[in-house]
Amino acid sequence: MTKNYSLIKKSIISMAVCTGLLLTGCGTTTDSTPTTTVQAPVNALVPVEAIFDKSEINGVSISKDNQWIAFMRVHEGAQNLFLVPHDGSLEDALPVTNYKDGIDGFRWSANKNEVFIFRDHEGNENNQIFSLNFTSDLRSPISVSRLTAHDDVSYGLESQLSADPNVLVIEANHDDRGRIDLFHLDINTKKMTNVFENKLGFNAQFINDDGKAILGSNMNRDNSSTLHKLVDGKWVKVMTTEPGESFEFYSFDKEANTAYMSADIQGRDKQELLLINLKTDKISTAHKDPLDQSDLHHIVFGEDNKPLIVSYYGGRLRNYPLNDHAKQTLADIRSNFNGDADVLVDKIDHEKNQWHISVSSPDRPKRKFVYAANNKTLIDLLNQKPKVDPSLLGERRSITYTATDGQEIQAYLTLPRTSQVDLPLIVLPHGGPWHRDHWGYSSDYFVPFAHFFANRGYAVLQPNFRGSLGFGKSFTMQGERNWGTGVMQQDLTDGVKYLIEQGIADPERVGIMGASYGGYAALAGTTFTPDLYQAAISYVGPSSLITLVESWPEVYRPYLGTWFKAVGDPLIESDRKDMASRSPINFVDRIKTPLMLIQGANDPRVTQIESDNIARELHKTGRDVEYILAKDEGHGFKKHDNKVATVIAMETFFAKHLGGNKSQSVDKKIKAHLTSLKVDTSKL
Repeated sequence: MTKNYSLIKKSIISMAVCTGLLLTGCGTTTDSTPTTTVQAPVNALVPVEAIFDKSEINGVSISKDNQWIAFMRVHEGAQNLFLVPHDGSLEDALPVTNYKDGIDGFRWSANKNEVFIFRDHEGNENNQIFSLNFTSDLRSPISVSRLTAHDDVSYGLESQLSADPNVLVIEANHDDRGRIDLFHLDINTKKMTNVFENKLGFNAQFINDDGKAILGSNMNRDNSSTLHKLVDGKWVKVMTTEPGESFEFYSFDKEANTAYMSADIQGRDKQELLLINLKTDKISTAHKDPLDQSDLHHIVFGEDNKPLIVSYYGGRLRNYPLNDHAKQTLADIRSNFNGDADVLVDKIDHEKNQWHISVSSPDRPKRKFVYAANNKTLIDLLNQKPKVDPSLLGERRSITYTATDGQEIQAYLTLPRTSQVDLPLIVLPHGGPWHRDHWGYSSDYFVPFAHFFANRGYAVLQPNFRGSLGFGKSFTMQGERNWGTGVMQQDLTDGVKYLIEQGIADPERVGIMGASYGGYAALAGTTFTPDLYQAAISYVGPSSLITLVESWPEVYRPYLGTWFKAVGDPLIESDRKDMASRSPINFVDRIKTPLMLIQGANDPRVTQIESDNIARELHKTGRDVEYILAKDEGHGFKKHDNKVATVIAMETFFAKHLGGNKSQSVDKKIKAHLTSLKVDTSKL
């Protein structure tokens, strides 16, 4: 069998909510398991603590030897790691970390009873790597050792050498803070050995079995990408894409010298599955969306290193098995689940013939299973019973509407089940903007928020506006230089108009809320369409495009081709003027809308100055502004108390200005904590 390698496509800068915040997935029961969810009156308000429940688990993963299950859950006020034997129950799980600012993720080691943990310090995104070693008795002392050395460096674990599992392949700006190199890290000695000085500025590298880079790509200033291959110890250019085009490698066949990649190059609009011959550089299509609707979403490879299942995601997930065996196995898996659900095959352990799957539904958290194909049985990975009666959550659907210029926009609409006409509306644009929203409950950070507000009587619209990923490069590129005043914002406005025309939304009760780019869109809504919204919440949103880009470290500049093309480079005077014309901070005098700002003091992407500056200007001019600042958070809130208190603040704010329902009673501790987060804007 040929070797299968993986390319780690590194997105150095993204305004999407950080990965830790996206890890909201958790399990529930199988469809055949009876639940003990208490039925409540159809108009009951679900407590914030129920939807944002600290007992929910996420990131469930089984060890490579199938003996242990690990997951994350709130412990000591933040996400920490729990372990349980594979045949144990959720009640048997024990916490094995106790960090008050939590962990950001973990990965099972190939070594027995070892887990790698990733965490930063209170949201500063300088990720460090730790090894955790345990025995069969989890109550015995557990060893946690920090493997990385510098607090001001962000370390990324790319792989673990199969020939020597005590060596990790790491990407980091460890030697030179302005350059991200490739290292081998010895777990035992903690010695870092630089195996590739990234002087070509690669933003992605293809790592072989020896932990060495054999392919690399860099992003050019015009938003094109150049692919290089290593030939006889020298880097040779294979091709340069057109601006806006991209590629990502998924597997490499060393014997055939071919690789599979996802790309929208050479005249293609959607990301297709392509096969490239690295000897001749010839490229051919292996699979593309039969509906020509969306980019390639996910690939599962067979034991022969060839594609087995290809998936696409328009409004919903679509799977295309490529042989009869895969088709039948997928059908067997689906037969285990009743109702409306999307089933994704995450990966296949071909040696054990086990299919690792995720099951997504619109109104219940994600479920994780391992399907043992040999005996056609499902192994339940600690899936929890629903905490909230799904009938109390919103009705979530994929919709499309037509923008002013005729472009079709896909969106998700979450509606109350009690009434679906003449509703207060919350527009909830996603972050990124190079991201997209999905249908499933656990698919994105804000889907539970959509259900929470639908339960309070709101319609919630989440548009995949132009500039979003997933619908082809032309759709994404239409967002270039359209931040704030162009089609990206117009797509939101047109979504509001569509729901008003349908009789769903009350034009006098429209709000907007978002995080990161979505927070910027909320601020842009108050300044560039000041009569459209009656309330707005900007959560870690930039108020100035100029200070946003200027705040980033110099190490990021080689990777900012997409930013410079889409937003502008403040070092170029014409760009700087254009960026100023689309920065809400310069148009505070237009704001009529009551505004709430939410910010993490340690945010390295959208720094505190972005919220401080506009809060100060709003206060000076006597405009209505509320400001919430968490001094122990970064780009989005991870600590449970901060998150719950902020949701209560959002609920109260929208109820005041849009007239939706709000909680009748709030825990005194939450109230007190929220008070501690509020900023006196007169003192800024």
